[in-house]
Amino acid sequence: MSTSTPAKLARLRAFLSTKPDLEVLRIYLRKQDVGLLKDAMLVTAQRVWSANAPYHLTEIGITTYDRRQVNQGQPIIAGPHAENLLRSVWCMHLRIRPHAHIPSATGNADSFHFGATTFVSTEEAMDMLHQIWHQPLDENDLGKGSRPIIYMYFGGNDGLGKMRKTTFDFDPSNFDTTVAVLDAQHIPVQAKITRSPHAALTYLLQQFKIVAFDHENGGNTAMYSTIVAILSALRTELYSSISNPRAKAGQTGQSSSKSAQSVMQWLMERPTPPAPFGIVTYCSRCGSGAHLFTECPNADLGCSRCEKSSHVWRHNNANTHIEGLCVFRS
Repeated sequence: MSTSTPAKLARLRAFLSTKPDLEVLRIYLRKQDVGLLKDAMLVTAQRVWSANAPYHLTEIGITTYDRRQVNQGQPIIAGPHAENLLRSVWCMHLRIRPHAHIPSATGNADSFHFGATTFVSTEEAMDMLHQIWHQPLDENDLGKGSRPIIYMYFGGNDGLGKMRKTTFDFDPSNFDTTVAVLDAQHIPVQAKITRSPHAALTYLLQQFKIVAFDHENGGNTAMYSTIVAILSALRTELYSSISNPRAKAGQTGQSSSKSAQSVMQWLMERPTPPAPFGIVTYCSRCGSGAHLFTECPNADLGCSRCEKSSHVWRHNNANTHIEGLCVFRS
């Protein structure tokens, strides 16, 4: 195993910075002799804030793909609709425990379909993200340095994270281990899936004959963004055939044996371990770790502060939490 030094990471970052996002992803997924990039992890992060000001972070969706754990780091046959790659993508959905009762901007915090939701504190979320971005190249020899990270997001989410840095100070694009920053919304444009640089995630999924469920949930968004990016990057390998030389997505070429939706269904139904932090059972109304909000026996409880608030949304949200869990002082 090679070593990873700040100088090597800087050289890799400089090399990848000259490539379009599509090419970076293709190099990572398909090329054999990639040096230190063989040890890199592809990480997609999606942050979701509250629907109303002051904006609190409510959800984080994360996917990770570890090339080193698949076929000893060597490229593999992607399979129909890249199922051989996608089955190695781990998806996590974190809900920030102190903000779990606050309405998310997307309104779909309860509807995660690619694994188990974990309720975490802000500190636990930050700690987990830093651990993902600072992994040793060799756990038995920490002197060999850190693994490179390819960070991916969708559309304006990274920019919004920079704007709201005061509420959650996490900017992975500036970490020394980040060797490339990719926008999953741009990759389909470069792959000629669409001409619009602002195409919605649901529209892009439709181009691959995929129907999205609760796509605005933070965890689902992270997974769907990863799927769109990988299918776009491998478009030719997945769909090209004699009768389909332009590699239009569908049940053609390498993907002729099954539908894309069937692959999505398998990804949603497979057993997926929760994040190794936090708790999977939490009631945002009373703070209990023994039941969920929908099972709370204290349905008559509420927050007197929010009941008296002049803000309509707070008044309407008063019965979702007790006063001791309220993030507002008055």
